[in-house]
Amino acid sequence: MKLQEIQNYTVTEARNRLSIGKTKFYELMNSGELRYLTIGSVRRIPHAELARFQEARLHAA
Repeated sequence: MKLQEIQNYTVTEARNRLSIGKTKFYELMNSGELRYLTIGSVRRIPHAELARFQEARLHAA
């Protein structure tokens, strides 16, 4: 996969895609349930990680 094809979301963008609140989103990141990249002082969530997280939640239900 080429680098320019990889989509990374800000926390706000990722929260909106999952339709969850800020507190719950940070809980998921801090627990390791939702993985992220740290670039400097900001966090970015790869598209593939959001897809993995959603898939895992679907199978857990």
